[in-house]
Amino acid sequence: MSQTIGSVLRNRFEELVTESVKLVHAMSRCQFAVGDMALEIAPLRTHGGDMTLGEDERGVEGALRQLTDSIGLSFHTVRTYRWVAARWPAEQRQEGVSFEVHRILASTPDAFEQIKAPPLNERTGQHQWSGDAAKRAAGWSTATPVTVQEKVESIRELAADETVAVTAACDLLQRPEVAFRAMRDRQARERVNQAQFDQDELAEENEEDWWDEPDTGEAEGDGVEPVDPARIVRGFHRAMEFTDLIGVCQGFVAGASRLVPKLRGRDFTESQLALVAKQVEKIRATADWIETAVATGKVDMDEALAELLRGQ
Repeated sequence: MSQTIGSVLRNRFEELVTESVKLVHAMSRCQFAVGDMALEIAPLRTHGGDMTLGEDERGVEGALRQLTDSIGLSFHTVRTYRWVAARWPAEQRQEGVSFEVHRILASTPDAFEQIKAPPLNERTGQHQWSGDAAKRAAGWSTATPVTVQEKVESIRELAADETVAVTAACDLLQRPEVAFRAMRDRQARERVNQAQFDQDELAEENEEDWWDEPDTGEAEGDGVEPVDPARIVRGFHRAMEFTDLIGVCQGFVAGASRLVPKLRGRDFTESQLALVAKQVEKIRATADWIETAVATGKVDMDEALAELLRGQ
C-alpha cells in the first residue's frame, strides 16, 4: 500500500523535496548575491562590525534605501543580506547549506568550523543542517522543541505564571506513572511531604477536634444544635487519616507474619544481613516517630531521622 505524506504519495513527496532543495540552493545563492551587492554599495566599517547607519541621504542608510526602492525588497531584508554576506566571505560559504543556516550561525564564535560539521538529523538519518539544528547550535530557542531538555525548557517558560504551574502540576500528577517517577526524586518527595505538613498545620490552626468539644447540654432556639458542615468534613478527614495509619501498621505486621516464617533455615550473606539490619533500624525509627506524633501531635522529624529514612 502506497504511503501518503500530507496530500501526496511518498514518491511524489520525494520528487517535490528534490525540487525544493534545488530552489533553496538557488535562493541562497541569490540572497548572498544581493548581500554582496549591498555590501559593495555600502561596505561595513569593519569586517563583522556593527551596522550603524548614517543619518544623511548620502550615508549607509540612504544608499541602502535607494537600492531597496529600486529592487523591490524591504530595507530590513537587504540590510540582513548585507550583514550575512559580510560575516561569510565567499570562500567560507558552504555549498548546499541554506542562507538561513548561514544567518543563524553567523553570530557563533567558531562559525566557519561549526558549519562544516552538520549534526545528525534523526528524521532523515543523515548529517545535515536545518533551521532548528542551527538554532540549537547557536544556543537559540527553537520553534518546535525536539530534545527532552528543549521540551522541559518550553514547559518551564509556559509555567512561569504560578497559576499555570499549579494547574499543570495537578494535571500531570494525576498520571500514575508520572506521580510514581516524580516521587523517586528525593527533593521533589521532600517538597511534597513538607507541603502536606504545612497544609495540615494550616487546617488545624486554632481549631479543636469536633468530637472533643464538650457537650454543654444547652440547646438553641428549637432545641436543635446547628450543624457546621465544614467541621464534620474535617472530622471525617481525620478519621480517614487515622484509619490509613492503622492500615499501614496492620499491613506491615501482616506482611512480616507471612514472610518471616519462610526464612527458617535460610543462610544470608554479610551484605544481606547488613541491609536487613539497616531496614529494621528504619522501621524502629519510623515506629518511634509514629508513637511520638500520636502522643504529642508533633510530626516534625529531626535531621538524624530524616537522613536515616533517606538512606544516608
